[in-house]
Amino acid sequence: MKLALKIVGIVALLAFGLYFWATDFDRRPTRVDAPWQIEVLSPDRLKIMGVTLGETTLEQLRQRFGQIEGIALFRNPDGRYSLEAYLGKVNIGPLSGRWIVTLAASQQELEALTGRAIKRIKTENGSIRWTLNKDAKAEQANRAVATLTMIPGYSGMDADFLRSRFGEPSRIETVDDSSEQWLYPEKGVRLLLDREGKELFEYMPPSMMKRGQQPAAHTGSTEDAS
Repeated sequence: MKLALKIVGIVALLAFGLYFWATDFDRRPTRVDAPWQIEVLSPDRLKIMGVTLGETTLEQLRQRFGQIEGIALFRNPDGRYSLEAYLGKVNIGPLSGRWIVTLAASQQELEALTGRAIKRIKTENGSIRWTLNKDAKAEQANRAVATLTMIPGYSGMDADFLRSRFGEPSRIETVDDSSEQWLYPEKGVRLLLDREGKELFEYMPPSMMKRGQQPAAHTGSTEDAS
């Protein structure tokens, strides 16, 4: 009798464990890749750190990685508009950092958004920045992420470290006396290395990079953008 009760108890525990495993499956933490684990899905689609550029929306980004600190609309000195959103500290594998994403929108849509701004200022580099009103900002949540820029929290990563993770760049270009950029056009990746400042990891679909486009991230422009 005691043996039978033990067997029944073991079976019940196994059944409960199997039920818990099955029902809790969708609540398990999603695996997030490191910044150098890049998956090129097509020339127009790049998957990086759990984000599929051109598909993942700003709202999905918020749900997965945390609060959006701000959204701002820009027009650069050449007259091209960009819509950018800023995330706080994001932990990705062994690194943490701030994220800046540009959102997919036509130039006509972005120009129209200037009429829904509550503030307009000129930045140091000659760009114009608009702070959108509350309703206009909320409406951007369903826009897809077009490009992503990560500013790692840790600076001073040396060339050997980056090569061991990202591989040998297709080419290296000097930016100024203290910085250079490493280009990986087949991966849609651009690394900006600055001996006197922060590194930048920039990601875009390979087709964008081959057309010579760059992420329009204004890395010092989170102020007044919330």
